[in-house]
Amino acid sequence: MQKGYKLNFEPVKVLSSSQIEQIHTASLNVLEEVGFKYESQKALKLLEEHGCIVDYASMTAKIPPSLVQWAISKTPSSFYLKARDSEKSIRLGGNTMYFMNSAGARHVDIDTGIVTMPTLEQNNIGVMVSDYLDSVNVFPSYTPYFELEGVPPVMSCLKGSSANRLFYMGN
Repeated sequence: MQKGYKLNFEPVKVLSSSQIEQIHTASLNVLEEVGFKYESQKALKLLEEHGCIVDYASMTAKIPPSLVQWAISKTPSSFYLKARDSEKSIRLGGNTMYFMNSAGARHVDIDTGIVTMPTLEQNNIGVMVSDYLDSVNVFPSYTPYFELEGVPPVMSCLKGSSANRLFYMGN
């Protein structure tokens, strides 16, 4: 298991308890009143079975606060994120901190400043750079980009992930 970085101090409190409560309440309101779009009939059906109001035409589900609160109550304070190689597994939660790269939605040409949607090749270069960095402990499948040129949004994560694996295997 990876060691991570131990916190020997109290984390900086950016928000007060009342601000956190306001965000939580507003989030519950948005989930209940506006809902969330799911591009999966299977997910919508499952949500409907658990008390959500589902609109199959717009593919949205309105999630009742009680379901959100129930899910939060079932969430453990820490858990293992297991890797195929057990030495790369990590424990999330507690006073251990890990670093992961974050995804960008667009590619910026460093010479011209022109913003474009990244290609699979640019995605793969980002993967190599991130993989090389010792300080990156976790590499999520959707990085380094959320969107890829010529790939439907619903398939970006899968296409980027599979391209990353093929790129490393030399195929």
